[in-house]
Amino acid sequence: MQIILKPTYSCNFRCKYCYLSNETKQQSRLFDVDFAKQIVTQLKLLMQEKPRRKLTIIWHGGEPMLWGIENYRAIFAYMQQELAGYEVQNSMQTNLSLVNDEWIDLFLQYNVRVGFSLDGTHEIHDQQRVGAHGEPTFERILANYYKCREQGMRIGCIVVGSKKHIGHIPELYHFMRNEGINFKFNPLFCSGEAQNNILNYGITPEEYAQMAIELFDLWFYDNQGQITESNFVEIASNIATGKPTGCMFSKNCQDNFLAIAPTGDVMPCGRFCDNDLLQYSYGNLHKETLAEILPRIRKSETYNRAEYITQSGCKDCHWYNICHGGCLHDGFLASGDFRHKTFLCPAYKRIFAHIEHRLQENGMNK
Repeated sequence: MQIILKPTYSCNFRCKYCYLSNETKQQSRLFDVDFAKQIVTQLKLLMQEKPRRKLTIIWHGGEPMLWGIENYRAIFAYMQQELAGYEVQNSMQTNLSLVNDEWIDLFLQYNVRVGFSLDGTHEIHDQQRVGAHGEPTFERILANYYKCREQGMRIGCIVVGSKKHIGHIPELYHFMRNEGINFKFNPLFCSGEAQNNILNYGITPEEYAQMAIELFDLWFYDNQGQITESNFVEIASNIATGKPTGCMFSKNCQDNFLAIAPTGDVMPCGRFCDNDLLQYSYGNLHKETLAEILPRIRKSETYNRAEYITQSGCKDCHWYNICHGGCLHDGFLASGDFRHKTFLCPAYKRIFAHIEHRLQENGMNK
């Protein structure tokens, strides 16, 4: 079971492609720590009802560190006590700007995996990931990454591929390689603030595929490199085994993934956590328990999306068993409903075929 907890939408950055609008980030409320404890208790009850021993909680935002270090100290200690005997992994996706020695000690104490965002070299990064007043953020993030790494933290990176990266993939790869940063290259999608900047930063599926293929070859043939691009590892594994991993390509992500918004609404995933999308809430934890809310999921359009995809032409696709129509939210963005596959379908077909070919060339996929 994987749960995305968003204690706040507030953020001290104003990234040009953020999936949240700046208005949402300015009007955000915060979790109360007692409310967060209630969520943990309810998760424990669910895990007791079913033979589940593993729970992954991803703290997300906005900027999740704005919830405050004392709140995290309280909730991590509570989880350690309340969920003793279960395999629990806490992760946090942060912009890394607020990290200091105190935070690092906390992450190490509770074995928190940290992910951050850095869009490659400062020439590109500082165009699209800016502070609340438009100031550059590259130097601060890189310095905090060094600080985390020096203390032995497990830390990985998301690079959001935008129009600014077209023609600059080699510079991106060699920068990440030289800095020793494990990363994943995700495409920008048109939601929230990105809608206001799509002409300057948006990319087509074809442009994403071309950049991803170029990046894969740089990584795949780099015999001296020591970094990992996790999207490529996942796709190669999926091709080799014929079975998908993670939420993006699972047959039905709603079997194992949920998100809880700052409002207390239980949402299909973190990407739906926006004040403009609350009509897709399964229910609100300030009014009901998780046990009362969860049975609604199987009756929802989001859950039935898997069946719509199965009945569509997707099932005849060579890649169906490792794709299943792609991300639920991507399909929603393209169509406004839950009956459609990802808008990145043509990109994934090219990327999958390219990676399969490279694996076959090197005797890694028979």
